[in-house]
Amino acid sequence: MNTPNLMRRRVGVAILVVVMVVASVFGLLVGLFFPKGDDGHLTYATVTPDRTFIRTWLVLGALNLVVGLTAFALAGWLLVPARGWIAATIGACLMWVGCAAYALGIAGIGTLYYFATDPAGIDAASSGRLLEHLDDSFLSVWGVAVTGAVVSSLGQVVLALGLWRARTVPRWIPILTATIVLTFFLPTAGAIGLISELPSAISGLGLAWWFWRLNAGNSTTLVDATPA
Repeated sequence: MNTPNLMRRRVGVAILVVVMVVASVFGLLVGLFFPKGDDGHLTYATVTPDRTFIRTWLVLGALNLVVGLTAFALAGWLLVPARGWIAATIGACLMWVGCAAYALGIAGIGTLYYFATDPAGIDAASSGRLLEHLDDSFLSVWGVAVTGAVVSSLGQVVLALGLWRARTVPRWIPILTATIVLTFFLPTAGAIGLISELPSAISGLGLAWWFWRLNAGNSTTLVDATPA
């Protein structure tokens, strides 16, 4: 591979790796500071004091998810050049669709609660009743985000299957990737959420490192990579 093409390749790989690393770390912070509300309920008293932070944090979290999971899906798909490529392709596509839906839902929820507690446009009593109504309408409010999370998580499991079959990365990476399923049964906010999300973050960092290791050198195709 000539020098200009090699440099372009390394720059592209480096950008993808940096995105994956940043997304993994910031993803942990999103869960750590995710709004918990009052025993899981976003009430007027819990939202109003931090309405600007909640909206900003959810929008940033949505952006991080879209950019990060897109990078992970692409890297994972490229790491499965032959055996397991069907599972990897399906998994990557599910991740793309799922993360888009989840991000759309979360960013929308942040904006909805921001304006629902705006004292310049709605009084406290009306705002409180509106938030109670939103809390009672869980499916309507959170349906898009929850659906996106399910689809995206399913995609990560299917992609992990493709990586497992391809054997181009150490086995612990797809195993930890598949633990995303556990987050549906554990809290994802606060310190407990940080712990439950940690395996996925470690797998993401591992995938980023292995992607760099296999693609930043002088090899021209990933197919030449030796199975891990």
